[in-house]
Amino acid sequence: MSGTASSASTNAEGADGGAAVIGGNGAHDAEDIRIIEVACSVLAERGIKGSSTDDIARAAGVTRVTLYRRLGTRDQVLRAIYAHEAQRLMMSVNARFTPFSSLEWDPVQHVEDLLVGTVFDIRESELVRRLIEVDKIETMAVLAGQSDSVLGGITEIVAEFLRNIWNADVHTRPMTDAEVRDLSREVGSVVGRFLHSLVVMPDGPPVVTSEDEIRALARRVLVPMILQR
Repeated sequence: MSGTASSASTNAEGADGGAAVIGGNGAHDAEDIRIIEVACSVLAERGIKGSSTDDIARAAGVTRVTLYRRLGTRDQVLRAIYAHEAQRLMMSVNARFTPFSSLEWDPVQHVEDLLVGTVFDIRESELVRRLIEVDKIETMAVLAGQSDSVLGGITEIVAEFLRNIWNADVHTRPMTDAEVRDLSREVGSVVGRFLHSLVVMPDGPPVVTSEDEIRALARRVLVPMILQR
């Protein structure tokens, strides 16, 4: 058994075992995902303002009509790109966790790892880094504007993360099934928005420059909110 949230696997894998993007139009098939990944490369190279649907279609080897039929308008393409990258980052963060079954598993460290992984993986995201370098103002505006397309999915992933922690932590206070369901979604929404803000404003507050500082922030802010003791 791993510490990876089970809903993350459900949200991030399609029927063929490949990654599935959840955006405004639901899950995409393998060809959609290929085009989205090409679009990510185009945006990373040219920025948001400098990339048109013609550029993306040409790079993907499809017609503009095919691009529109599969992904929609330029705004919908941006939504799909954002959802794809956000889910990739969340899965990357999940992969960092110590398995619940391990004797080394610790609930406080597990919460710390959530923040450490999010901050480090966002900083290492080639797409986010390149977009900020090429077109920072436009990138921040688009990231903020497209947040509704993925916040629901992120909330569910974090909510499952919380339920897994509460189930594994022997010090978790008694809760009914209904309380676990409702509270995990409420706290998951708050934590999910905080993690999302790190994507929208990667160089904004809170300013943390080392893993020790990130873990200290997690202990001060996230641990009291997440652990139910």
